[in-house]
Amino acid sequence: MSTASTISMNELYTANIALSVFAMAIMLFSLRGDISQSKIRNLLCGGLYATIAICALCEWSGVQMDGTPPALIPLHIAVKTIELSLAPLIGLFAGCVIHPCPRKVVHRLLCLAGFHALLVLLSAFTGLMFYVDGQNFYHHGSLYPLYTFAYMGSMVFFLVQIWFACRAYQYTGGTQLMLATLFVLLGLMVQFFLPMVRIDWITISCGALMMSKFSSDMVLQTDGLTQLVNRLGYEHYLARLRVPAAILMFDVDRFKDVNDCHGHLMGDACLRAIAGCIRRAYGNYGTCFRIGGDEFCVILTRRNAQYNTMTEIFQHLMDAARAENPVLPTVSVGCSHFNPSTDDLAESLARADARMYQNKEAHR
Repeated sequence: MSTASTISMNELYTANIALSVFAMAIMLFSLRGDISQSKIRNLLCGGLYATIAICALCEWSGVQMDGTPPALIPLHIAVKTIELSLAPLIGLFAGCVIHPCPRKVVHRLLCLAGFHALLVLLSAFTGLMFYVDGQNFYHHGSLYPLYTFAYMGSMVFFLVQIWFACRAYQYTGGTQLMLATLFVLLGLMVQFFLPMVRIDWITISCGALMMSKFSSDMVLQTDGLTQLVNRLGYEHYLARLRVPAAILMFDVDRFKDVNDCHGHLMGDACLRAIAGCIRRAYGNYGTCFRIGGDEFCVILTRRNAQYNTMTEIFQHLMDAARAENPVLPTVSVGCSHFNPSTDDLAESLARADARMYQNKEAHR
């Protein structure tokens, strides 16, 4: 390769790193005053963006120091130690951002990450995972595959968290999330097979931006109290409904009495319990929504969905929940069918609503 082309590749690489770091700086700045997400989630996002920026700068610094005077060897070793220690945290941060993880699992993962960082630190003195030779050139050590394993393990954790997030939030963008992850993996594979084409950090930065977008989408469509899809998500879902479906409307009986007699905290607890029963009874066959204060809706689109059986299961779940909390009110349900080729959606919704109110009258 000619000197001119080498310089051009290095300039392109430097531009990629600069853009990656600048993008992460913008994302870090955007977290200031962000009240759309919890404080913990914002901290995790900040950790993700900062880790990407630091690792990108460390890799760039290491590349620039290759072949420089031996006096820079200690600095070269230091930046590679930081990069290899922190890089596996990217998948862990991203996974915890996309979906909350049990504290025990987080603790174990952090222990593994700490053990990996300790091995990297030891490698700075032993050369087991990496080393810098006397001419100040960086090389992989015999245990470098452990770093690859740790990094790919964090990516697997991220993929598992995507699956959990899509189930928990009833998010329909799981395919897009998987494609965004595939985009990152392809970028890493390009660098693996073509080491001179250094596009890993610009790829990871783009992946982080896409993940941030999808994560915000999930928060935007989720009801904060019940974790069901909210009214906005419900309206968008109806606008896209093009398949036959069973529509079930739910209304909590005498919910005002619960709030008046037992307080709004108890009312919120009842709504969460009812939403949980709805998810467990219907969630595997359709999408569950909270469309009003004490109003819920389920749209079943799977052909084998037996909504009568599911409603019986729902009532049994409610009875079990009421045994633990006698304040829990009853819930009236109404159902109608929608066929896009013959039915008007608004009329189908109205039929389900009317049948729900008929059942509500029977409960009085």
